[in-house]
Amino acid sequence: MKYTEFREKEVIDCKDGKRLGYVVDLEFDPCDGRILEIFVPAYRKCFDCFKKPRMHRIPFKDIVKIGPDIILVKICEKK
Repeated sequence: MKYTEFREKEVIDCKDGKRLGYVVDLEFDPCDGRILEIFVPAYRKCFDCFKKPRMHRIPFKDIVKIGPDIILVKICEKK
């Protein structure tokens, strides 16, 4: 699958059905070329436009299914 195909897919959390957004970046393992993480921008509030954009860093192991239009993920809550 090409990077441009990843960017066209919407990422959805399968636990609550929340739409997270679209993939904006990928992190690869330089040794074998596997995808380690996908990056999806977190929704921002109105006055956060002056801050550095926050990203959801979703490990590839947390991807449940890659469909024709969407990517289903299961985000683990950090405590």
